[in-house]
Formats: sequence, structure tokens, C-alpha cells
Amino acid sequence: MIHILPIEVLAIQGDGFHAFVEIRIGRKKLRMLVDTGASRTVFDEQKIGEIIPSERFESIEQLSAGLGTNSAPGKSTIIPNLRLGDLRLRNYETVILDLSHVNVLYRSIGLPELVGVLGSDLLLKYRAVIDFGKNSLVLKTIK
Repeated sequence: MIHILPIEVLAIQGDGFHAFVEIRIGRKKLRMLVDTGASRTVFDEQKIGEIIPSERFESIEQLSAGLGTNSAPGKSTIIPNLRLGDLRLRNYETVILDLSHVNVLYRSIGLPELVGVLGSDLLLKYRAVIDFGKNSLVLKTIK
């Protein structure tokens, strides 16, 4: 089955671009950065904490690096109902990091904040194709 999500491509500081998709957690629409260089999909601790109670976060031993930070301790949680277009992921286990520095940067350059980063774990699993000509992210599942 093929799942198509619209991508919004925005210019970043002149000559760079970031691609965003809209996801849903429960009934809430949220914005994620599509990042093929991110090894895992991660969510911002503050933003996801507005949806999933922080009591359901668990500390993890593994340090997470990247996204403009030094190695930082992470947390994990289960997202009961994550939707990428019409692709529904039930009980998706994810990593939570402090991405506030990313949202501060976005606000400073007039861009909307994001809830997280859609990384290569999901992009690879669902054989993602990013089509900038059609402004779409195509995900594939096997029935």
C-alpha cells in the first residue's frame, strides 16, 4: 500500500531548505522536519509532553548526539496512535530529546515550530521516496 504525505519545503537562511510534513498524534496535527541524516525519529520533550504525560517518559542510558547538540541523555515513550498521512502506527516507541534550541532558531527566523524530526528509522522501514518535484513523501507498506 502507498501512503502519500504532502511536503512543505521552506527556505532556511538564504540558500538552504528544510522539508516538513504534517503528522497526527491522536487528533492533534503536528509538524515534523524530514531529515534523512537523522538515524532515528525523535520528538521534542516539551512539545510531546503537551500530548503525552511526562510520567510516561522513561530515561534511557544511550546518549543521543546530533541536531546541533552535544551528546545528551534521552528519554523514551510509547505513542499510542501516530499517523503519517493515512499510515497508522500503533504503540510506536520513540526517543525524546530537548529540541528547544531548534524551535528557538525557527522562531528567530520566522518559521513555525516543530514537534520532532522524522528520521531514517521510519524512512527506511517504509521505503520512503521524497519527491521534491511533487512536494510529497511517499511511504510504502506491504500487505
